[in-house]
Amino acid sequence: MQNLRPTSLKEFIGQKRVVEELSIYINSVKQRRDAFPHTLFIGAPGLGKTTLSRIIALELRRNLKQTSGPVLDKPGIIASLLTSLRDGDILFIDEVHRIPKVCQEILYTAMEDFALDIVIGKGSASKTIRLKLPKFTLIGATNKPNLCLPPLLDRFQLVFKLDFYDEAELAEIIERAGKELGLNLERQASLLLAKAGKGIPRQALNLLRRLDNYLNGTNQGLKDLITADTVREFLRLLDIDEWGLSPEDRRYLFTLYYHFNGGPAGLESLALASQLSPSELETIFEPPLIRLGLVSRTRRGRVLTELGKRYILEQGLVFPKRQPNVPF
Repeated sequence: MQNLRPTSLKEFIGQKRVVEELSIYINSVKQRRDAFPHTLFIGAPGLGKTTLSRIIALELRRNLKQTSGPVLDKPGIIASLLTSLRDGDILFIDEVHRIPKVCQEILYTAMEDFALDIVIGKGSASKTIRLKLPKFTLIGATNKPNLCLPPLLDRFQLVFKLDFYDEAELAEIIERAGKELGLNLERQASLLLAKAGKGIPRQALNLLRRLDNYLNGTNQGLKDLITADTVREFLRLLDIDEWGLSPEDRRYLFTLYYHFNGGPAGLESLALASQLSPSELETIFEPPLIRLGLVSRTRRGRVLTELGKRYILEQGLVFPKRQPNVPF
């Protein structure tokens, strides 16, 4: 599969403020020939946290090591990883919030002191040896910073919140990636894919790859201009409507409307009733519905807005109330 990720800040589309600030820090580090500051990227999956980390390493010509929070579940694994780094290396940890608390403590000490305390022996015979670590950079990525220990968050010198992309930005990303795949899309076709991408580049690019396969599978000429009608036909095959909503999105809305009378509904109950995991519901399906104004989160739970109710009526997703075992 062809890599469609940008490799420089000049190629990166969207997140304008973040890109401008990163460019300044990268230039400063180049002049000082120092380690890049510890950095935390906060945002939903697919917004470019990993891509920006790779770009930082490429721009600075530094070695990048990648891992994820769930893997770093023992102090020994953390120690082995840290001692394998060299001066100037960049360590990228995805889902940094999923590192156990005891391991987070080791990590934030290393970030501040560039040292690792190792306890040898047990009981009264134990002693602590301090190992000096190279001056490395930790880049963390998370969509749940509240699950990180406060001392760990304090060690990040740069913190960036990534926003969802607007349709124009996603359309530009799609058109640029389309050229890499040999696809020539008209603007309206790109905008339709962008809308279905729900503000997330990863989802939009996945749709573009599927469109590429669709065109090959249906023997449609790839050299021809891909029109909006072709994309509509493709999205109809995927059961994605004119709002860009998938069957799972509609299941969420219908469950909230039918099973909970429009809400309020708690996360766990709504996830169970809609046959989605709480994590998927909260991080993947819910944010676009909130941004579209179809759902609102309140202190009491999730609530279907008036626009959301109107959407259900227009889509014909109305079933008799209290009817049990309604299939989705």
